[in-house]
Amino acid sequence: MVDEPVPKEAAGAAPEGPRGVPTVTLTGVGHAYLPGRPVLHDVDLVLRPKEKVALVGASGAGRTTLAKLVVGIHRPTAGRIDIAGSEPGEAGRAVALVTQEVHVFAGPLADDLRLARPDADPEELREALERVGALGWVDALPDGLDTVVGDGGHRLTADRAQQLALARLVLADPPVAVLDEATAEAGSSGAQLLEQAAERALEGRTALVVAHRLSQAAAADRIVVLENGRVVESGSHGELRAAGGPYAVLWQAWSQHRSTAVPSRDAGPAADHRP
Repeated sequence: MVDEPVPKEAAGAAPEGPRGVPTVTLTGVGHAYLPGRPVLHDVDLVLRPKEKVALVGASGAGRTTLAKLVVGIHRPTAGRIDIAGSEPGEAGRAVALVTQEVHVFAGPLADDLRLARPDADPEELREALERVGALGWVDALPDGLDTVVGDGGHRLTADRAQQLALARLVLADPPVAVLDEATAEAGSSGAQLLEQAAERALEGRTALVVAHRLSQAAAADRIVVLENGRVVESGSHGELRAAGGPYAVLWQAWSQHRSTAVPSRDAGPAADHRP
């Protein structure tokens, strides 16, 4: 998990929701990794306070790039991203990122969790684990929270490592969270568990989710479809299915894939491992 700065309040700031949860506003955003070869074009998007928005698109559509811009890993080469009146990464700790590539740090599991909040007491650690459905298996470890994990320690499965990353998100408690295929590494057996964990970790936050499985998109408040770096559709799961556009095509293909695929290979056309 990467924690990014939280912008300070400023004059003319974007409106905030209850308890300071901010609106995220993208205006005319474009990005190019190489001059003259843009991967995002004129993206206008508003994430309302506590709204969960899923990004959907075929490989290379630009979803991961857009997520990295919102977090502040990259800066737009055109347009502006505004979070409570500031650009991502300017100050504070407003945005956190969880990706599919999580790392379990060597040492006691409690220390791994405290990377997100060094002063967290054991009860707060347990509450974060409970929220993401991980407390049961943590309590079953040889030494519970004191169990040494990571290199040379107790080995964790990919889905359990992801649960720890989501627990760190809960502990960091940012008002804005970005999940970039954070449940992609789980097979079918762990996918539903991780999706539920992600739902609980995102409660009360403004959230942008790069959806690996369209079941994640269907559960979002709103779905934004990218094609070739442009927003081509936006709406709820029901609205976009009824519209018969690009999302409806992706949904049909994904649903057919699920009905015919081997159970351990639960992936679909929404996967996008490249910018």
